[in-house]
Amino acid sequence: MIIDKINSSTFQIRVNSRIYNIETLHKCFYWYSGKFSIDIASDNELAVITISDFPEELEFDDILTTIKKDLIDFKTRDIVAKETANIRTLLIAKAFANNDEFDEVPFGDINDPIGFDAKEF
Repeated sequence: MIIDKINSSTFQIRVNSRIYNIETLHKCFYWYSGKFSIDIASDNELAVITISDFPEELEFDDILTTIKKDLIDFKTRDIVAKETANIRTLLIAKAFANNDEFDEVPFGDINDPIGFDAKEF
């Protein structure tokens, strides 16, 4: 990540496009669009985020620290979403299954080795 301060109200953040995909960047910087003007450009290697209309009363280092945390947060969310996509698909299929094709009786006896018997309830 490379940060260039253009002037007192504009700075650019350059990140590797292979690490932070364009969707992740848009999700992250959407939340900043209410306070600043955001422009995101990307090619195969580099994404450039230009933040302008930065008020002088805000601390540049504080906002930059928050942006770095948010980028990591949204990248982690993207990783988790990709890793759990199959589970979500199965849960949705189960929720909308018409004839409960996915219902199976578990193998074995339902009881606990310490003497709990589920059939008593």
